Amino acid sequence: MAGGGFDAPESGGGLHKQKKYKKGKKVGVRIDMTPMVDVIMLLLTFFILTTTLKTPQIMQINLPKGDETDKIKVDMGDVLYIRVAESGKVYFSKGLSDGTEAPPEAVSFNDMKSKIESFYNANPKLLILLKFDRKMKYNVMVDILDEINKAAIEKRYSFMKMDDPDKEIVKNAGG
Repeated sequence: MAGGGFDAPESGGGLHKQKKYKKGKKVGVRIDMTPMVDVIMLLLTFFILTTTLKTPQIMQINLPKGDETDKIKVDMGDVLYIRVAESGKVYFSKGLSDGTEAPPEAVSFNDMKSKIESFYNANPKLLILLKFDRKMKYNVMVDILDEINKAAIEKRYSFMKMDDPDKEIVKNAGG
């Protein structure tokens, strides 16, 4: 029978059905960041551990133990008192051989180095006694120590507590 069987499925040879393609979901590009984070952390750790950090600058101060046997007799004529008031003003007074001291004089910060050098040139056995008011700023003390270290002298100085008589001397001198 030719040409019959419209209801029957086609068996080869005739027109083919065209297939319809379904549009699928668009898949976005996805980058996995986990390995990148791991690499960044490893690099950060490497640079932190291998970088040489700025070493702190330490000022070494040798303090005596304070035993009675450590006391040394010093001629007061070889002593230079440097007293610093709470305001930061600096006062020099020279010790006298009779055990007293000369009246203090105010010294500007810029003249400190030359003044210390002149005292040292007059007396090479100079011993500097530093007395700082506890209420003054710490950076003033460091600046004064820097000026002493810049001076071309033998570095012989000692820190002493600023007592009430010292505060009275500074007050009478104008500080």
